[in-house]
Amino acid sequence: MGPPCPAARLLPPLILALAGAAGGTFTVGAWPRVAVVPFGGSVAINCSRGACPGGNATLGLETPLTVDAGAGGRRWQSFRLLNVSQWSPGTATCYGRCGDTQVNASTGILVYRLPERVVLEPVPAMAVGDSRNLTCRVVEVAPVGNLTVTLRRGAETLRTESFGAAEGSASVAVSHLLTASPGDHGQDVTCHAELSLRPHGPLFARAAVPVKLSVFALPEPPQLRAPAHVEAGTTANASCRIAGAFPAGDVRFTITLAEQSLNFSVAAAGDVLTAVTALSPGTPGWQELTCTAAVATAARMARRQLHVYRFPAPVLELSPASAPAGSEVMVVCRAGAAEPPAVRLQLRDADGGVLAEGPQSQLELRLVARREDDGRQFGCRASLAIGDGAVTKDADARLAVLYMPEMAASDCPSNRTWLRGTREVLSCRAAGNPVPTVVCGRNGVAVSTGELELVTRSRAGTYLCNATNSLGTRSRLVTVRVEYEPTLTERGCPAHRTWVEGERRELACRADGDPPPSTRCARDGGAARARGSRAVSRADAGRYVCRATNKHGSAVRSVVVTVEYEPSIGETGCPAQRLWVEGTPAELACAASGNPPPRVACAKLGDGQDPPPASPNVTRAHAGTYQCRATNAHGSALRNVTVAVEYSPVAVSLRVVPSANVSRGASFSVECRAEGLPTPTYGWALPPANNLRFAADNRSVAVAGAAAANRGLYTCTATNRHGRRAGSVMVRVDESRLALVASLGSLGAVTAVGLAAAGGYYLKSTACKKGEYNVRDAEGSSEAACLHRQRHDRGEIYGIQLTQP
Repeated sequence: MGPPCPAARLLPPLILALAGAAGGTFTVGAWPRVAVVPFGGSVAINCSRGACPGGNATLGLETPLTVDAGAGGRRWQSFRLLNVSQWSPGTATCYGRCGDTQVNASTGILVYRLPERVVLEPVPAMAVGDSRNLTCRVVEVAPVGNLTVTLRRGAETLRTESFGAAEGSASVAVSHLLTASPGDHGQDVTCHAELSLRPHGPLFARAAVPVKLSVFALPEPPQLRAPAHVEAGTTANASCRIAGAFPAGDVRFTITLAEQSLNFSVAAAGDVLTAVTALSPGTPGWQELTCTAAVATAARMARRQLHVYRFPAPVLELSPASAPAGSEVMVVCRAGAAEPPAVRLQLRDADGGVLAEGPQSQLELRLVARREDDGRQFGCRASLAIGDGAVTKDADARLAVLYMPEMAASDCPSNRTWLRGTREVLSCRAAGNPVPTVVCGRNGVAVSTGELELVTRSRAGTYLCNATNSLGTRSRLVTVRVEYEPTLTERGCPAHRTWVEGERRELACRADGDPPPSTRCARDGGAARARGSRAVSRADAGRYVCRATNKHGSAVRSVVVTVEYEPSIGETGCPAQRLWVEGTPAELACAASGNPPPRVACAKLGDGQDPPPASPNVTRAHAGTYQCRATNAHGSALRNVTVAVEYSPVAVSLRVVPSANVSRGASFSVECRAEGLPTPTYGWALPPANNLRFAADNRSVAVAGAAAANRGLYTCTATNRHGRRAGSVMVRVDESRLALVASLGSLGAVTAVGLAAAGGYYLKSTACKKGEYNVRDAEGSSEAACLHRQRHDRGEIYGIQLTQP
C-alpha cells in the first residue's frame, strides 16, 4: 500500500473525530472503523497522526494477533493482521506518542465464514392433503447473527428466519410444514441464505439446489367393466375407468388377462380417465381380468372373473341343394363341439316355425321338392347355456327347385303405354330355375331389356319376348303405345292470317298429339273460346293465342289476324272546321281509317277565286272549302273541310271630325278603324282632359268645348289575340297664350321631370310648393306656373289643376 498524501484524505472525518485529540493539536486516527476479514485471512489497518511540535513522534498498533508492518509515511503507517484465526479477537489499537503525550484510536475486527453449503432436504411425492416439513440446512457459517434464511415455494415466501449471536461458526436449519394441494404440483421449493456484513462489508448470498414438488391424488379404485362371458377366439372390449386422479397425465394403467399384459388406449374427459382394451381369449375356462391405476407412490387395482367359452356355429346341409320339382330332399342340422357341452338344436322354417328340435347333436328332415319350395329358406339354431343365460348361433340354407321358365302377366305386361321424351326399358321378368334369359325383339331385331332408353314415337309397336333356360322356352307378345304431348306447327296452324271485312272466316288450328288434343283459340288476354265460321269485322283483327291440350301437356301458338277494309274519314282524324293563323306553316292534314292504310289527297273547291298561293305559310288566301279523298284497294271516302284564317290587326286609320285644327270652345271627335280577325278591340293614348267621352265600342272619342288641354297627339291601338297595331293623329286647338305670374327666369333654376301627357313637360321650380310644378308646352312655351299633378280614375287620363301661387 502506498502512503496516503496527505494522510487526512485517507481518514474519514468521523474517524478523526472519534480518535479524539490530546495535548493540544496532536491526534491519532485508525481506519477502517471495523475491519472485515474471513476466518484465517488477512486484513490491513491504517494508523495516522497529527503534527508533533517537537518532531519526536512515534506511531504503532497494539493487537493480540500477528502483525506485519506495511508501507508508511511521515505521519502514517499501514499494518496487516495475518492469519486471523480467532472468532473474537477484540479490537486493534492505533497509538501515537508526541513527547510525553500518547493518543489511541481503535478499530473493531469482524471475522466471518461463508456457508460451506446450503442444502434443501429431498421431498418425496406427497398425496393431496398430506403434510411434510420442508427443511433447509446452512452448514458452518459465521457470524450466525448476520445470517438470514428464506424458504420459498415458487414466488411465494413460506418462511424467513434470522438467528441470534453465537460464538464461532455454526450450522443452522430452517423448516416449514407444508400441506400438499394440487396447486403445489410441479412448484419449485428454493432456499436462499444471506450473510450480511453491512455497513462494514459486503452482502454474501448462496442458494440451495431447488427441489421440485410432486403432489398426487388417487382417491378411488378403478371401475372395471367387461362382459361376464367371452367366446374363445372372438374379441370383446373392456374398459377401466378412474376418477379424480391427479395429475391425470402421470397416471399409469396396467391391464392383464390371465396374467398377460394387454394393450390399451386412454381417453381423458376432465378428471376422468378411461383405458379401453380388446379381449381376445384363446382358451376356454375362467380367467381373471385386472386393471391397476398408479400415480407417484399410490396404486389401486380392480379385478373381474371372465367365463371364456367355446361355441362353434351349427351346420345346415341340404342334399341335394338343387333338386328338380318332385324329387326328395334331406335337410340336416348339426352342432359342433362346445365347452361346456350343453347344446340344444332347432330346425326352423323361414317364418320362424320349428320343424324339429332336441338336445341331440344332429336333427334331420325329409321332404319332396315342389315348385313353391324354390327359394325356401331353412334355419338351424344352436343354443348354449352360459351361467343364468344362453347364447345362440344360427345357420341358414336355401333350397333351389329346378323348373321351366314362366312369365306371369304382372312380370311381363302385354300392353305398355310410354310417354315420349321419358326413358323406358322393355323389361320382362320370367320365373324359372335355372334363372331364364329373356330376349325381346321386333321384326327379328333384338332390343335392349336391361338399360333405359329415350322413348321416341318409333318405339311403338308389337314385340316378341322369349324366356329360356336349360329346361325350355316360354314366349309372350308385348304391344307398346307411345303417347306424346301436343305440337302446333305452321302447317296446321299458320301464324299470320289476312281476312277481308264481310267475308266468312273461321279461326281453326290442327294439332298433333296422342291422345288427340283439343284445341281452343282466344284473343290474347281474353277468355278461351271456340270461334266458328262467321262474317268478319274489323274488330276481329288482333293477336290470338291457340292452345292444344291433352293429358301430357299443352302447346301454345300465337296467331295474328289482319282484317282489311275500305277507307273512312271521320271528324276525329279529319275535323270539318279548321282555324289557321296567318304566317304559321300551312298544312291540311287528314287521317283516314282503312286497311291497307289509305292514301289521302285534299284540294280546294272552285268558287271563282284564284287558288291559294303556293306558300309554306298561311295567308288569307288559304281560307275556303277543301275536299279530301281517302283511297285504298277496297274503295274510297270523301270529306269537305272549311278553313278560316285569322290574322293580327292591319291598316289602322284615324279621322278627326270635323278637322284636326280645332278652335277653342269647339267640339270634335276622333274615330279609329282597323282590319283583323278576330275583330280587334281598341285602346287610346291622348292628352289628359276632363271633357273626353268614349264610344261604347271604344272606337271613337268625343271632345266638347275644346281647350288647350285637348291639343296634342291622339294614338289608337287595335288589338286581337294575334297582335296589335297603332295609328296617331295630331290635334291643334287655336287659343291665346296664358300670362305667367312670373317669368321662368325669375323662378330660378328648374328641372325637367318627365314628359307630360299633353305633349309638354313638367318642370320643377324652387319657387313652387311641394308637389307643384311649372308646365311647358310641346313648343317649349310656358303655359302655367306652379301646377299640381293629379291621377284620375278614368283609364290613363291625367289632368292638371291650376293652383294660385
